[in-house]
Amino acid sequence: MAPPNSDRPLDASAIVVAAGGSTRMARGGEASDRKPWLDLAGRPLLAWSLIALEAARHVAEIVAVVHPEDVERTRRLAADLGLTKLGPVLPGGATRTASVRLGVAAARTSAPLVAIHDGARPLVESARIDAALEAAATDGSALLARPLADTPKRAADDPPRAHETLDRSGLWAAQTPQCFDAPRLRALLAEHPDAEATDDAALWERFIGPVRLIDGGALNFKVTTPDDLALARALLERRAISGSQQ
Repeated sequence: MAPPNSDRPLDASAIVVAAGGSTRMARGGEASDRKPWLDLAGRPLLAWSLIALEAARHVAEIVAVVHPEDVERTRRLAADLGLTKLGPVLPGGATRTASVRLGVAAARTSAPLVAIHDGARPLVESARIDAALEAAATDGSALLARPLADTPKRAADDPPRAHETLDRSGLWAAQTPQCFDAPRLRALLAEHPDAEATDDAALWERFIGPVRLIDGGALNFKVTTPDDLALARALLERRAISGSQQ
């Protein structure tokens, strides 16, 4: 593998996971389509993640894991966008972890690094994707994350009530992509076939060790609710007005 300070790209495979049912978005009134296909500044929400990964210099291949009904739709989207890095497009599994396993299995085995990205994070920046991959090349694993700014409370009851105030120092909110040494990740998934996690780095932490944190910025949030979608639309409109690029 080329060292992180080399001029050579790191030749990573990026797995985009976009196979969920979008139930929280539907409950909020945005039920016209599955979340990856909701309009976001004139393009499907999923398009923005694909564009950012396409522009990342260390990403050589993109694998898309989508809803079974969206496989051909995703291929057409990539063609319309003129993407050159999209490789396999496959239907997802019953859980997020199952979808990740399918995506990793479909990626090129020659790629030294794997980056797993949530398709519902459309504002990820290409430069930060590359930074996370460079850190993973050195440390074996890395993820984009953000230091927690708000004071966390531990809640219980229904309606929820705060029972404990937690110290936020040292606490980070995980983002994606989460990047790993590909052979070690494949071995980890094979050794623990039944392990489930909503966060890929959690498996690495549990069975291998610490994961390097790279600041992903405030804009790399997950679009989960209609309010998130409205914020992403406003930010992309501002980006278009200012003429800024990925």
